[in-house]
Amino acid sequence: MKDTFTIAVHSPRGGTGKTSVAINLACAYAKEGRDVCLLDMDLKSPSTFNGMFPYSDKWVNDILDHKKNIQEVIVDGSKSIGSEGSFYVGYSNPDISAIREFSSKDRKWQSDALKELIRSKKNLQKEGFDIVIMDTSPGVDFTSANVVAASDYVLMVVKPNEYCLKNIKQAIDGIYTPLGKKCGIVENMCLNGQSLQMGEKYGVPVLSTIPCMCEVSMQGLSKIFTVEEPSHPFSSAIDRLKGSINY
Repeated sequence: MKDTFTIAVHSPRGGTGKTSVAINLACAYAKEGRDVCLLDMDLKSPSTFNGMFPYSDKWVNDILDHKKNIQEVIVDGSKSIGSEGSFYVGYSNPDISAIREFSSKDRKWQSDALKELIRSKKNLQKEGFDIVIMDTSPGVDFTSANVVAASDYVLMVVKPNEYCLKNIKQAIDGIYTPLGKKCGIVENMCLNGQSLQMGEKYGVPVLSTIPCMCEVSMQGLSKIFTVEEPSHPFSSAIDRLKGSINY
């Protein structure tokens, strides 16, 4: 049985382009021949990436509620991106009632959900996946902590501004360090080469500094640049990022 490397893509706050990075990174791995599973773990604000890949009416929520296993939920999206490797996706339920139900969950449920996440990770390993990428909710809460806890590596996507710096410290001190997780930073939407030298401040490596690109901001959740425009500067930045993640 081969090892499966699990990456949690997290942001200390919303609006950083986290989901776009997660989607394009997952597709970049699959395009190079890796067997990849991309999971939307943001149950509070489900991503729209279920419009990019094959339809499904089965949800990650059902796994955490002990109603289905991971194999029943994920769908094959390999043909939609023309990948060399297998590419599967799992969606969070976007229905408002499901979001409300999740928001009312208590700590006992969150504890049980972590066990289901770990079980799902083991099942994906048995299925032969090389890479699992989990796009988690922003902020420091039980949900994002669960995904980080179940991962092997945390990719923190941030915007290089002073407000984000405070949230970064909370995430590192409140989640990553206590859980002993390896992590790296992506400085996204940078203007004129701006950087806050976050690696120097927090001892966490900056893996990539991605310039602000209007077309990515406008089309980031409707277009997969690493698939449709592999020579685009954003795609090139994602490829460099992929090469910087050690596993």
